[in-house]
Amino acid sequence: MPTVDEFLTQAQQQLDSRDFDAVIELTTQALAEYPDNPELHYTRGRAHLEMENATAAFSDMNRAVKLTGAPKYHIGRGTCYMHRGDYDSAMSDIRRAMKLDPNSADAYAGRGDLFHYRGNFVKAEEDYAKAIEIDPRHAEALYSLGILKADRNDHQGALEHYNGVLESRPKDSDVYTSRGAALFYLDQWDEATADFSKAIELDDENVRAYNNRAVVAFCKGNYDESLADYTRGNELMPMERLLMGGLAVTSHALGNVVDAQNLWRALVKMDKRYMVAEYAGRELLWPRPLIEEAKKLIATL
Repeated sequence: MPTVDEFLTQAQQQLDSRDFDAVIELTTQALAEYPDNPELHYTRGRAHLEMENATAAFSDMNRAVKLTGAPKYHIGRGTCYMHRGDYDSAMSDIRRAMKLDPNSADAYAGRGDLFHYRGNFVKAEEDYAKAIEIDPRHAEALYSLGILKADRNDHQGALEHYNGVLESRPKDSDVYTSRGAALFYLDQWDEATADFSKAIELDDENVRAYNNRAVVAFCKGNYDESLADYTRGNELMPMERLLMGGLAVTSHALGNVVDAQNLWRALVKMDKRYMVAEYAGRELLWPRPLIEEAKKLIATL
C-alpha cells in the first residue's frame, strides 16, 4: 500500500495535468486507508471544486479544517462558501487564514476572488497584485488579474498575465481560451485560432473555445469552418443562445436561408429583442461582421 506522501505526490501530478476524475478516484482510495488525513481531503476537495461539485468539495474542505485548521484549508472552505453565495462565511475563513499566515499569496488571491464576485474590482485588483508580489508565479492570481484587465478592454495587459499562467499551467484549456480571446481583440487572428485549437486539443468539450474559433473563422470569411465549430458547440450545449445565434448567421452567410430563419425565430421566441441586430450583438459579444450578417438575416423574416 502506498504511503500518504506517495498518494499525494501522484495526486498532485494528476492535478497539474487537470485529470480531476483521476484525482478523485485516487484520493478516495487513499482515504479508505487514511481517513483522517486532512491533505487528502483538501486535495480531493480541490478536484471537486474544479469539476464544480460544490457539495462534495465543501464536505472535503470542511473536514480538512476540522482536522487541523491550517490556513490553506480555511481558504479552500472559503472558496466553497463563495461558490455557494455565502460571502460572509467566505470572508470569515479567508480572514482566519490571513491571521494564521499574513504572507499567504493564496489568501490574498482568495480574498481578491471574493471582492471580484461582489463587484469590488478595485479591491480585487489590489489583492491579486499583492498575491503576485508575494508569489510572482501565482497562477490563480495571474489568471484572475488577466480576466479583470480583459473586462476593462486592456487586452495587452491581460495577454501578459495569461502568458504568466501558462508558464506553470501549460495544459490549462481555459487559459488558452482566454489568451486566444485577448489575441483576437489585438487583431492577431491566426494566433488566436491557434490558441482556441490548443484549448480544444486539451479539452474537446470546451464550448467557449469552439464558439470563439467559430467567430474568428466567420470574421475571416471561412464560413464552412465557422459552421462546423458552431455545430459542435451546439451539440455540446443545445439551446445556448450564443451558439444558436452563431449557427443562424453562419447558415445565412452560406445561403442556407431557411435554416437561418428557423434558428433566429427560435431566438426571438426566447427574447423578442433579438429582432434588433445591435441588441443581439451586445448580448452575444459579437464583432461587427456577425452583427451585419444578423441585420441581413433579420431583414428576411
